[in-house]
Amino acid sequence: MRTSPTPSCVRRARLAVAILASASVFGVAASQTFAHADDGVIVLPNVPTTVAPTTTVPPTTTVAPVTAPPTSVPTTDVTTTTAAPVTTPPTTPAVSIPTVTTTPPPTTKKPTPKDPGNPNANGTTRVEVDISQQRLYVYKGGDLYRSIHVSTGSGKHYCTKGKCGTAHTPRGRFRVYNRINGWRTSFLGRLYNPLYFSGGFAIHGAASVPNYPASHGCVRVTMANARWLPSAIPNGAPVWVHD
Repeated sequence: MRTSPTPSCVRRARLAVAILASASVFGVAASQTFAHADDGVIVLPNVPTTVAPTTTVPPTTTVAPVTAPPTSVPTTDVTTTTAAPVTTPPTTPAVSIPTVTTTPPPTTKKPTPKDPGNPNANGTTRVEVDISQQRLYVYKGGDLYRSIHVSTGSGKHYCTKGKCGTAHTPRGRFRVYNRINGWRTSFLGRLYNPLYFSGGFAIHGAASVPNYPASHGCVRVTMANARWLPSAIPNGAPVWVHD
């Protein structure tokens, strides 16, 4: 009784058939038979080995190296704007405005008086006392001969040797009616070369003649001015006292 081949033998036989089929494809004929198939060894005696034709590999195409284009950083053209030169406008020449000289109206009070000399030589002599300016002016005719500083009544209340009053210089138009040469002492003080023009009020020299009203009511002048005033102002000369 014949035993059926084992599955492994069947597989091997199938493998052999496949090999033989491949050999026939390449033109190789099997010249011998299989032997010892039962013991699982397949021998292919005298099977000439046919070298398969060499497959010619086509020449390798040399790929040209890809050269990366040079990285070119685009240069930004910065347009340089040239500032237009600042043109300084021409300087307009200063317009010269002519100075208009206004001639002041003529005045009887001239800044520089003439030398009084003898004020009675060419006309009438008069005296003006300006309380607001604390000035005394001596005129001969229409010309100013002398302008001097004075100190008139302070306007204060006073009491001296039992007599009280207000230090006030009278205003108005008067005339020189009396004079005393040298010193005279009164209950209000001493007077040098006084020229009386109203009651006991006189133009006289004093040791103190400040730049403001300070007398009891008389018109004080400096000792130097009191020396020439009596010869410049005759008795009867008009005296105008005003603010």
